[in-house]
Amino acid sequence: MQEFWIDVGGTFTDVLMREPDGDIRTFKTLSSGITKGAVEQTLAADRFVDPQRQQDPASFWTGYGIRLFNRDGNLIGTSSVTSFDAASGELRLADELLTDSLPGTTYGLSAGEESPVLAVRYLLGLNLQQTIPPVIVKLGTTRGTNALLTRTGARTRGYKMRHSTFSR
Repeated sequence: MQEFWIDVGGTFTDVLMREPDGDIRTFKTLSSGITKGAVEQTLAADRFVDPQRQQDPASFWTGYGIRLFNRDGNLIGTSSVTSFDAASGELRLADELLTDSLPGTTYGLSAGEESPVLAVRYLLGLNLQQTIPPVIVKLGTTRGTNALLTRTGARTRGYKMRHSTFSR
């Protein structure tokens, strides 16, 4: 059974996976669960290439939602990925959004899953249609610690415990 050690931070989630044979693999992703990239080459109105994706598991991004942004960071369209070829880094979209080669076009991929789930799927090479098998997960977070240290967390009202009931 694979074991995962996951640290969810304010910006990044760091993951270490140990295979049953002892091999170790690591992965780092945004804690938002969104994977960012850039369009390097437009192949058609519904297809583009991002060489950054060439190391990703085969068919991994199929079914993910995608948001495309122009050079100024303005949203230019949303769609979903209908197919993904890891060998070339090609993503095919459900909609024709890329009318021209758009220099500076960036994108974000998301399936609405939390970053630890994205990381486990990625390291196991499982697409959205595949069930995650039983795994061992040890999860920690620096988000709470950072919020306490910087006092940037949500304001709360203190409660005192008195005779097994809460009172202010």
